[in-house]
Amino acid sequence: MTLISHRFKPPKKTENKKWETVKFLIEQGFYYQHIYENVEVKKSGIIVYENYVQYPENIKEAKEFVEKYKEQAQKVE
Repeated sequence: MTLISHRFKPPKKTENKKWETVKFLIEQGFYYQHIYENVEVKKSGIIVYENYVQYPENIKEAKEFVEKYKEQAQKVE
Protein backbone atom coordinates (compact mmCIF):
# COMPACT_ATOMS: atom_id res chain seq x y z
CA MET A 1 0.00 0.00 0.00
CA THR A 2 1.19 3.51 -0.81
CA LEU A 3 -0.05 6.72 0.79
CA ILE A 4 -0.84 9.26 -1.95
CA SER A 5 -2.04 12.84 -1.63
CA HIS A 6 -5.75 13.56 -1.73
CA ARG A 7 -4.99 15.55 -4.90
CA PHE A 8 -4.55 12.31 -6.86
CA LYS A 9 -7.28 11.75 -9.44
CA PRO A 10 -7.14 8.08 -10.46
CA PRO A 11 -7.50 7.16 -14.12
CA LYS A 12 -10.28 4.82 -15.20
CA LYS A 13 -9.65 1.18 -14.38
CA THR A 14 -9.21 0.37 -18.10
CA GLU A 15 -6.63 3.10 -18.79
CA ASN A 16 -3.58 0.90 -18.43
CA LYS A 17 -1.08 3.36 -19.94
CA LYS A 18 -2.11 6.05 -17.45
CA TRP A 19 -1.77 3.56 -14.59
CA GLU A 20 1.76 2.73 -15.80
CA THR A 21 2.54 6.45 -15.66
CA VAL A 22 1.14 6.69 -12.11
CA LYS A 23 3.26 3.73 -11.02
CA PHE A 24 6.40 5.23 -12.60
CA LEU A 25 5.89 8.60 -10.90
CA ILE A 26 5.33 7.02 -7.49
CA GLU A 27 8.43 4.85 -7.90
CA GLN A 28 10.39 8.05 -8.59
CA GLY A 29 9.13 9.72 -5.39
CA PHE A 30 6.27 11.79 -6.78
CA TYR A 31 3.24 11.00 -4.62
CA TYR A 32 1.01 13.63 -6.21
CA GLN A 33 2.11 16.28 -3.75
CA HIS A 34 2.35 19.87 -4.98
CA ILE A 35 5.24 20.38 -7.40
CA TYR A 36 6.26 23.94 -8.15
CA GLU A 37 7.57 25.38 -11.40
CA ASN A 38 9.65 28.00 -9.61
CA VAL A 39 11.41 27.53 -6.30
CA GLU A 40 13.56 30.45 -5.25
CA VAL A 41 15.62 31.00 -2.12
CA LYS A 42 15.72 34.69 -1.17
CA LYS A 43 18.77 36.33 0.45
CA SER A 44 16.88 36.37 3.74
CA GLY A 45 16.67 32.57 3.61
CA ILE A 46 12.97 32.53 2.82
CA ILE A 47 11.97 29.96 0.19
CA VAL A 48 9.38 31.12 -2.34
CA TYR A 49 7.30 28.55 -4.23
CA GLU A 50 5.45 29.65 -7.37
CA ASN A 51 3.09 28.03 -9.87
CA TYR A 52 1.87 24.50 -9.32
CA VAL A 53 2.82 22.07 -12.06
CA GLN A 54 0.27 19.65 -13.44
CA TYR A 55 1.20 15.97 -13.27
CA PRO A 56 1.78 14.26 -16.64
CA GLU A 57 -0.59 11.64 -18.04
CA ASN A 58 1.78 9.66 -20.26
CA ILE A 59 5.13 7.98 -19.71
CA LYS A 60 7.10 10.21 -22.12
CA GLU A 61 6.01 13.37 -20.32
CA ALA A 62 6.50 11.64 -16.96
CA LYS A 63 10.17 10.94 -17.71
CA GLU A 64 10.72 14.60 -18.61
CA PHE A 65 8.80 15.65 -15.49
CA VAL A 66 10.94 13.46 -13.22
CA GLU A 67 14.15 14.83 -14.70
CA LYS A 68 13.03 18.45 -14.45
CA TYR A 69 11.60 18.30 -10.91
CA LYS A 70 13.76 15.58 -9.32
CA GLU A 71 14.80 17.96 -6.51
CA GLN A 72 11.17 18.05 -5.37
CA ALA A 73 10.69 14.26 -5.23
CA GLN A 74 10.02 12.81 -1.81
CA LYS A 75 12.87 10.70 -0.54
CA VAL A 76 11.79 7.23 0.54
CA GLU A 77 13.89 5.52 3.17
